[in-house]
Amino acid sequence: MIPEGGFVLEPYGLVLGGGGAKGGYEIGVWKALRELQIPIKAVTGTSVGALNGALIVQGEFEKAIDIWTNLSIENVVKVEKEIEVAKESDKKFISIFNTIKNLITNGGLDVTPLRELINNILDEEKIRKSDIDFGIVTFSLSDFKPVELFKDEIPEGSLADYLLASACFPAFRPHEIGEKKFIDGGIYDNIPLGLMLKKDIRNIIVVDISGVGLVRKVNKKGVNIVEIKNSDDLGGTLDFNGERSIKNIELGYLDAMKAFGKFKGYKYFFKPNEEFDETKEMFRNLDIVYLKKFYSFLGLDFGAKKNTTNKIVLDKVIRTIQQYSNGKLSMDSIFPAMLEITAEQLGIDRRRLYTLNELTDLILEEYQRTISSDNFREKMPWINKLLTSRTQLEFDREILKNGFEKKYLISFDANASELDDKIKRFRRFVAMAFPKIMISNMLIAFLLEKRTIESSKNEIVSESE
Repeated sequence: MIPEGGFVLEPYGLVLGGGGAKGGYEIGVWKALRELQIPIKAVTGTSVGALNGALIVQGEFEKAIDIWTNLSIENVVKVEKEIEVAKESDKKFISIFNTIKNLITNGGLDVTPLRELINNILDEEKIRKSDIDFGIVTFSLSDFKPVELFKDEIPEGSLADYLLASACFPAFRPHEIGEKKFIDGGIYDNIPLGLMLKKDIRNIIVVDISGVGLVRKVNKKGVNIVEIKNSDDLGGTLDFNGERSIKNIELGYLDAMKAFGKFKGYKYFFKPNEEFDETKEMFRNLDIVYLKKFYSFLGLDFGAKKNTTNKIVLDKVIRTIQQYSNGKLSMDSIFPAMLEITAEQLGIDRRRLYTLNELTDLILEEYQRTISSDNFREKMPWINKLLTSRTQLEFDREILKNGFEKKYLISFDANASELDDKIKRFRRFVAMAFPKIMISNMLIAFLLEKRTIESSKNEIVSESE
């Protein structure tokens, strides 16, 4: 939990989870920590978290970015000849899948390339001399027990071996150190918070990249933990791909900045500024006006407080908006929440930083593209048929029979001044079945109305001048 009023600029312990190819996310988190100038006093990591931890302790940020943005499966495992033969098969995918499966079955994948990569990036002397402590987790198959070590417990010259041991994913060939075999530490503790607590560090940042493995429960009492977890899918554990890593790095940066209160938003990311606060005023200063607009848009009676239809429909809509307001619904949080819901429904990229005005413009641009498309006009007869639904059952049956694209329902009749009862009944059906779609339709209607009013005001000003 982050202390009230912001974070404390004192040293933190950094715990990095395992997750294979998802590890670029952790470099994005590091990018944010560097920007925020948060000092790190110790790093513990499992698997790819151990590899990233070594780069962090060395202070090799640019090298880390270069490695992850150019990473491929060939940098990790040696399967070139087998895959090339499999590609000649008529059934390429099945053949490649079976080839990898057989390699795993017959002792595991050859990680010679990963060993070479570790040797190239590792500066053992720099890590040992660093003021930042460093711990890793691996698992001994020979003793069938976990091995948790800090750098001063690892024999000189053996750090590369133990890093590889920690990162020996179960599909990989076990790594031998001396006469013992080791595999990925994730089978014991994929997020080594307990190892960090052994150093009696009370301010800890935990990075969880949804890796496969066990996470051991520890007593967190008296510990200030900032948890950073990927807010979107990071791809597969063995999907080593530079382009994917670039996206994961950016997401790690955005999630970390939000975790420390520097960015706002529920699923999207906004940088707080004057424009952010001014745009929210659209709802804050017109609370009763817009509350009445909510009712009117859905054809509900504003004065009938105990009306059952009012209660059911509004409950659906309000609960959905509240979810995107981090559970705290207020007049100044309604607009950003509705904006995020609409952007999500329209498929607008969430892995970047926006202002509210930028996201608003993108939403309206997508709306204009939709209503101008031939596909939208082709869907009109089906939407008009939905309008004739007299019951929720009829509406649901028509939706299931024909399927639908969300953006068409979102864009249909986005008019805040609509008076047709048939349209309003249709909106209530949509609000009950797909509240996010109706919220999106409502927001676009309000935005269009707002722009029309502003345009009229500007025309009057121009004429007076």
